[in-house]
Amino acid sequence: MKNLNGKLKKGDIMKNLIITALLIVGVSTLSFGQVSISGDITSDVTWNASQEYLLTGQTFVKDGVTLTIEPGTIIKSNQDDGSGLAPALVIERGGKLIADGTKSAPITFTSNLPASELPQRGTWGGIIILGSAPTNKGESFVEGLVGIPYGGNNPDDNSGILRYVRVWYGGRAIGQDNEINGITLAGVGRGTVIEHCEVAYNLDDGFEFFGGTVNVKYLSVLFVGDDCFDTDEGYQGKGQFLFALQGKDMCGRGFEMDNSGSNMDVQPRSFPQFSNVTIIGPDGGTPAGDGSDELIRLREGTAGDFRNMVLAYGNGVGLRAKDEATQALIGDSLNFSSNSVIYNCTDGQFYPDIESQFTAQDTNPQFKALGGREVDGQVDPRPDVGSPLLSGAVALKNDGFFTQVDFVGAFGSEQWLEDLSILDEQGRLGTTSGINDKNNKINVATSYELSSYPNPFNPTTQIRFSIPETQNIKVTVFDLKGNEIRTLTNKQYQAGYHTITFEASNLSSGIYFIRFVAHNKIITKSVTFLK
Repeated sequence: MKNLNGKLKKGDIMKNLIITALLIVGVSTLSFGQVSISGDITSDVTWNASQEYLLTGQTFVKDGVTLTIEPGTIIKSNQDDGSGLAPALVIERGGKLIADGTKSAPITFTSNLPASELPQRGTWGGIIILGSAPTNKGESFVEGLVGIPYGGNNPDDNSGILRYVRVWYGGRAIGQDNEINGITLAGVGRGTVIEHCEVAYNLDDGFEFFGGTVNVKYLSVLFVGDDCFDTDEGYQGKGQFLFALQGKDMCGRGFEMDNSGSNMDVQPRSFPQFSNVTIIGPDGGTPAGDGSDELIRLREGTAGDFRNMVLAYGNGVGLRAKDEATQALIGDSLNFSSNSVIYNCTDGQFYPDIESQFTAQDTNPQFKALGGREVDGQVDPRPDVGSPLLSGAVALKNDGFFTQVDFVGAFGSEQWLEDLSILDEQGRLGTTSGINDKNNKINVATSYELSSYPNPFNPTTQIRFSIPETQNIKVTVFDLKGNEIRTLTNKQYQAGYHTITFEASNLSSGIYFIRFVAHNKIITKSVTFLK
């Protein structure tokens, strides 16, 4: 396979198309073997997109060492390390992770289970980054990691880059009864870049911030088993464009924000500054009736500044300040902008103790589509035409971090989940070229698109395509040698979105090419079948 290009005849048009497709998708498609990863990484190393990696045990990037992961790299993980504990990637204090993906080539951490057994939570561990920024516990340890500290006195700590990184199906225990978050940021400083990252189907929290000063933008959390975002131990960072979508069986909160349970006035006091946030609750189940199923819980003396927020469809209240120490900060160092929207939460907008101190708009946010939770239905959390979210934004601090916008919530017209989110991989995301209206009916597509999910697959994958006008469409499958092995469809389709199935149980494992032919468009995509 290394000499693939030499095997192809120069004049064969189809085979030249395959070569072009290989160059487009990257050389990662040329390798089927997995590199096993476990233990200590003691010198600088790069994981490249031409290889797939498998975490077989807990892996530690040591102090002074940099792990670089190329765009488009896939890192899979076993469920346990052979002794019942989950593999995880741990960046120790002083180490760095440079996982700088791109929109077209995100970096994916996922399960090694067959696609037929997914989605499910808790199939491996997660990513843990330990920095030297301040916390209100001084030097401390993440549960399950013995003798590996985080925290210090450097607010500018730089633990690396996470950009266009997806962490799916994690949250399994890394120590006795210690499930972990999808991405844990412990004492991580503001010199670290965290942008365009997603945690989906995690058994525990999505993102948790144990102190530190790291700033974040464009984060999404989908269908996790506990809290979507969790801040505590004196976290002093900022965040903008944060999105959380809870599943029907959600047992946690959109945000859980603490300072310290042992001393609620300990310094530095947690002071997250979050703006342009959209939290969409489970919209079902049985509420507790006492506000304890809140979408945002503030407690243990946390302060904070929250602007342009949207909280909708919760099974309890929208926002609750749980204790007197937290409630005492309202109007001083704990603020919630009154232009924010809290809509259709079964126990009201606020917990009764603070409903006279905080106010919010009680108006339908009019999302484009919220047609399903977890496994079905189209989702597009952008505001529809005429939505009240498209105006009324309050000004943000002019501090070089926040982007001034004119909309409330995490989305305006831009669909920044596109190419990043598992929703897009599942073919359920409303995108710029083909969005869902508020009745969940698909509009006519405006461009030609071709995608597949899952990929890699076993034994079936769904091939989804869009066409802007009614016409005959032919979709065929070719192997690496350019041989046509199957025609999936060859008939007329109406303008819009369509899905067909490629079933490969009688084929050998390997790379195949899906060729889509319209009257004025040809698209070729690679898929990988792994038995």
